[in-house]
Amino acid sequence: MFNFGEPLLHPSLPGILKILVDYKLQYVISTNASKFIALDPTLLENLQLFMISIPGFSQSSYDRVHGFVFEEIKKNIDQWIELVGHDKIQVKFHVYRFSLDELGAASAYFRQRGVKFFPYFALIADYNLARSFLTHTMPQKLREDASGDLVLDYVDDFISSSKKQYRCPEWSKLTIDEYCNVLTCCAISKGNPDYSISSVFSLSKNEIWQKKINQDICRECISIGNAYWVHNLYRPDFIRKFEQ
Repeated sequence: MFNFGEPLLHPSLPGILKILVDYKLQYVISTNASKFIALDPTLLENLQLFMISIPGFSQSSYDRVHGFVFEEIKKNIDQWIELVGHDKIQVKFHVYRFSLDELGAASAYFRQRGVKFFPYFALIADYNLARSFLTHTMPQKLREDASGDLVLDYVDDFISSSKKQYRCPEWSKLTIDEYCNVLTCCAISKGNPDYSISSVFSLSKNEIWQKKINQDICRECISIGNAYWVHNLYRPDFIRKFEQ
C-alpha cells in the first residue's frame, strides 16, 4: 500500500482496506507518519507490517527533508503504535550526514516502545538522478550538493561487488498504481517514460512477465549497479549496532 506517495492521505483508504480484509489479502503499509487515522481495528486484521520512514530524530532534520513538525510526528507514531501494536511496526531510519548523530536517541526511543528499528544510509531515490551519479555524468555542483547530505563515498566499491547477472527482485513483483497501470518497478517515478508497461486490464499474466523482464531500462539499471544498490541497503557495523 505504497509507492511514491503517502497512502494515509487517500480519502478512500478505509474502503480499500475493507476490500483487502473481505478478500483475505495480506498487506503492508509504508508511511512517513505525517497523519494519524483512527481506523477501525477490524481493518487491520490482515496487516503484516506497518513501516514508518523517518529522516532523522530532530526538528532540524525534518526541516531539511519534509518540513513536518517533529513533535507531531512523534505523537502520530505513538498513536499508531497503540492502534497497530508494537510487534507489527518497523521504523526505517534513512540516515543522512546531518542525522548521523541522532541514531542513538532514535534507537533508544523506539527500544522503549518495543518497536523494530532499522537504520540504513539514505539512497538517491529518483532513477535518473541515481543513473547520473553512478555513471559519473551528474553535474559537479549537484554531485557536491548530494554528497553534502547523503553518505555516498561507499557506493562505487559497494556495487562493484555485485553480480554482473544480478536478478532484480522487482521481476517477481506486480506493482500497480492508483490508475491500474502495471509499473516497470517501484523505483521509477511517474515522469519517466518507462514508468508503466500498460494497463493491468490489457495484459495477460505472461505478457506482464515478458514485458517486465525485457525492458531496456531494467538492463541498464542492473548494468550500472543501481538495482543492486536499491535492494541491498547499506548498513555498516556502526549503524547495525543501533538496529533492534
